[in-house]
Amino acid sequence: MASGLLPGLDVFVYLHVIWFSCWIGFGVENYPYGLMTMIASLEAIFLSTFVMISQDRAGAQRQVIADQQWTTVQEEGKQNKELLDLSRQILSLTEEVRSLAGSGGAAKWSPAPDKRPE
Repeated sequence: MASGLLPGLDVFVYLHVIWFSCWIGFGVENYPYGLMTMIASLEAIFLSTFVMISQDRAGAQRQVIADQQWTTVQEEGKQNKELLDLSRQILSLTEEVRSLAGSGGAAKWSPAPDKRPE
C-alpha cells in the first residue's frame, strides 16, 4: 500500500505544480512540451494501475470479511433453532406439569416423605 500513500496527499499535488512550473519556467523544452506530456501520461498510467491494484486488494479483504460474517450468521441461525427447540420442550414439560397438578395429578405423584428426625 506504499504506492497509494503519496498520491493521496496534498504534497503530491504541490510537488507536481512546482515541478511543472519549473519545467515551463526554466524552459527545459519548447512550447508543445512533448517530453513533459509523455512523462505525465506515463505517470497517470502507473498511478491508475496502482489505484486499481489497491482497490482489488481492498475488495478481496472485504470479501473475506463478508464470508466470515456469513459463516457467523449461519452458526447463529443454527444456535437459534436449537434454543427454540429447547424452549418448546420446556414449554411442553411445563404444560404437562401444570395439567398434572391442576387435574388431580397430584394424587398420582407425591413427594418423598419427610425424613427429618423429630
